[in-house]
Amino acid sequence: MSENPNQPREYDAVLGGQVPPPKDGVVLGGIEGVKRRLIGATSLEQQIIAVEEALKYGQAGTKLVFQIVNTESEKLEFTVSSLLGQQALAKVQSHLHSDIPLISAVDVNYSRLQNLLASRKWKDADQETASIMLRVCDRKPQGFLDPSDVEKFPCEDLNTIETLWQKYSNGRFGFVVQTHIWQMVGCTSNPDWEAWCRFGKGVGWFSQGAWRYWNDLTFDLSANVGHLPRGGAFIGWGLGDFWTGCKTLSALAEKLANCKIA
Repeated sequence: MSENPNQPREYDAVLGGQVPPPKDGVVLGGIEGVKRRLIGATSLEQQIIAVEEALKYGQAGTKLVFQIVNTESEKLEFTVSSLLGQQALAKVQSHLHSDIPLISAVDVNYSRLQNLLASRKWKDADQETASIMLRVCDRKPQGFLDPSDVEKFPCEDLNTIETLWQKYSNGRFGFVVQTHIWQMVGCTSNPDWEAWCRFGKGVGWFSQGAWRYWNDLTFDLSANVGHLPRGGAFIGWGLGDFWTGCKTLSALAEKLANCKIA
């Protein structure tokens, strides 16, 4: 049976209850109570508190936030993406590896990528990641990967790339954390422009109503969780082409799951 989002949670305060409301509780438990708080918020501070409460309800709460709250406020947009990132980051950091064997099924040398990431040369590492992935799939002439390429990508190589990004960013960057955010904002393989924009806002590729070009990204650890990699190996990746972007990211999420990469 699916979970009822209107059922009170452990962090809700229910009218008539014997326990005093917790500091971050919601009077009138369930997502309906949170919805009222979001709609009734009259200041940025109230909106931020309501957003924090809503995101505790997973996809339902995330959708509610983007439906009701005007995230064109730079501070509020930052808060929403930061909270999403923190939730995704917690999942990734529980699986971080200390040792990274540079394994490849197709004889790729990952030493340069490792050195770039270890030196925190994020922009160069992003380019190197794209170059490697295109080379592995023999797609350099085309300059991009499509969902069928993702499906055929060797698990060993995907795991090496992912583990390197996770280790040297302490879990902030990588495909796994991107797919966590992708799932949290309700994205699926069915192209959905609003969901794609929610994902873009979550990882910091879409801001103030526009998609950011690669050269305009933030190539340091102050960037949104999931901001990198985005080196252009995937067609539609982060440039508003939601049809191909949704298909490709969905294929990547499925590939990571099939390869048991977390």
